Amino acid sequence: MNYLLNLWRFPILSLVLLSLFLGSLPARAEIQAFDLNQITDSERLPANKTLVAQSVKVSPQLEKQIIEVLRRHPDVLFEVLQKYAIDQQQKEQQAQADAIKKVRKNTKALIGDSPIMGASSRQIVMVAFSDFQCPFCATADKNVKQFMAKHKDKVTLVYKYFPLTQIHPEALPAARAAWAANKQGKFWEYHNALYTNQAKLGETFYLETATSLKLDLNKFNVDRKIADNAIVEDFKLGRKLGIDGTPTFIINGEVVTGAASLADLEQALAKVKK
Repeated sequence: MNYLLNLWRFPILSLVLLSLFLGSLPARAEIQAFDLNQITDSERLPANKTLVAQSVKVSPQLEKQIIEVLRRHPDVLFEVLQKYAIDQQQKEQQAQADAIKKVRKNTKALIGDSPIMGASSRQIVMVAFSDFQCPFCATADKNVKQFMAKHKDKVTLVYKYFPLTQIHPEALPAARAAWAANKQGKFWEYHNALYTNQAKLGETFYLETATSLKLDLNKFNVDRKIADNAIVEDFKLGRKLGIDGTPTFIINGEVVTGAASLADLEQALAKVKK
């Protein structure tokens, strides 16, 4: 469906598809950033039929003729749709491959100001794109801890914020709190508390955790209010790399998705060592 929605780029075909299908096809829930105004226009889709129709001028008679032809020969329409979907998928895969290739060549630049732990050499870097309210992230985090305990002298772990706010209402507030904790040198302690207590996520818990870690609460509250720009940058980077779900791990270009097991991480590490 993601590819089909992009057919608005083809003027005549877009009107046909809107007339025939948009009213009946089920909507697909898209993962959105928490502030769509900060996401590039290329990541957006037309908001409604009116927006598309206003950008295309086709006479009612021609539109009617096209619709009638396609009703009589639906195989032509689906052939076009299939080809377009395949072309779009190939372009996205190539874009992702190019982005990952750049990451592999310049791993250190990928770190930026993000929280890190492990090896100081930064020769092997594991970047984790994660969401503090995602249950799969919490599961994977347990395996990451085992992995890092074993390879802390070889692997540098980097955390990137990727809050899926459409399905996790506390993902962004938790990310803000963790970012603020990082400003006082307590990111990983706060990170661990969030994953260990996902059922408690909320304002009360954020303040209690900050207090238990002896953070300056005034600074903590101020920093939470200015965290969004950094979080948005992580989110945009993830999208550029083709990430649309959490957790996702990139180890020197090798990608591991989902609730990664210890074996999954070890396998990816073995590949980058070759």
